Amino acid sequence: MKELPGSITNALRNLVALVVVSGMAVLLTWLQHDEVIRAWAKGNSSAQEILASGGMAALRESAIVPKFVPLALVSFVVFVVLVVVLGAFLVDGHGWSRLVLTGTSFFGVLVAALGLNHGLPMAFVIVSALFF
Repeated sequence: MKELPGSITNALRNLVALVVVSGMAVLLTWLQHDEVIRAWAKGNSSAQEILASGGMAALRESAIVPKFVPLALVSFVVFVVLVVVLGAFLVDGHGWSRLVLTGTSFFGVLVAALGLNHGLPMAFVIVSALFF
């Protein structure tokens, strides 16, 4: 096995860190599912009506509520597969993979910024800050 340049080693470490932070976000989405739904419901008048009339249980069972946990999990799996494949190309010396990984990271920063803008619990703010 050949010795990797320091920049590639650091890039791979950063990719692992991004995967870990993204995994933490998925775990938080599962653990704080009700808080995520409440944050989403703040901007939705129909959800507010359901919450007022039937409580959190009624809102959780409502068809209008997005399935946040499966969505987060699928997004995470796609992200991990993308990072693994692009990381392999990076290690193999393909320069274009550096550009695609940079673009992928910018997309992650955009998602983290959107998460900060929707009044999610403090744990999500911390995870978003870590992603930055």
